[in-house]
Amino acid sequence: MHCFGLRPQLSRRLMVRTALVALLGCGAGYGSTIVTTPSGLAPGTQYQLVFVTADGFEATDPAISTYNSDVTAEAALDATLATFDAANGVTWTVIGSTTSVNADANAPSSGLVYTLNGTEVSSSGLYGGVSLLAPIDIDQNGSTLNTTTWTGSNTLGTAAGGINDLGQTFAEPGDSAVITTGWIDSPNGEFSDNFQSLYALSSVITVPGTSPVPEPGTVAWMPGAVLLLFGLSRLRRKVSNS
Repeated sequence: MHCFGLRPQLSRRLMVRTALVALLGCGAGYGSTIVTTPSGLAPGTQYQLVFVTADGFEATDPAISTYNSDVTAEAALDATLATFDAANGVTWTVIGSTTSVNADANAPSSGLVYTLNGTEVSSSGLYGGVSLLAPIDIDQNGSTLNTTTWTGSNTLGTAAGGINDLGQTFAEPGDSAVITTGWIDSPNGEFSDNFQSLYALSSVITVPGTSPVPEPGTVAWMPGAVLLLFGLSRLRRKVSNS
């Protein structure tokens, strides 16, 4: 079994883009704004971010670590995202299965998931055949990208052909040439040496801050308020019985 990895031309393209980001500093070349902390989430809430890679990759390597490295490199191409990741200890893994590793184990997901434009994708994770609330069509730069992807997975997040397809066609439910609100799935008829995007899922992120705590004065009068309500309830019953 041969492990081809990335084609040289794609590797060079990634190297050039990474160098440009480092040179420009702020990723201004992409002209997009990403949302790393969705609005409306209370302090302490946990969530995950997800994006579809702007670049395409071959599905020819049997090691899931190769694809984890690919999506990690893609996340690093956006300076804003890279800064957020470094500050919050965020890591990225591919939503994909090989013949030996399932997507639900490689990229666990069971709670809130958002794209990088702040759109909620799911409130209960990506696996188990859930119906997504929105398509995963935002790349790491915050731009919309409707494309086919490698996942090698079925609706349960387990292997279906494997991301290391090595020239075989996938035969999976819910396939589509354009990402829809259904399961994130690889397209029928795409071969492993074709360049396709990957889905990247972040580690669990916690909204900073703490939930408001009642002031000491508020805590002090709460027992009295409970007694008052209890007394009013008894008085009301006496009046109704008289």
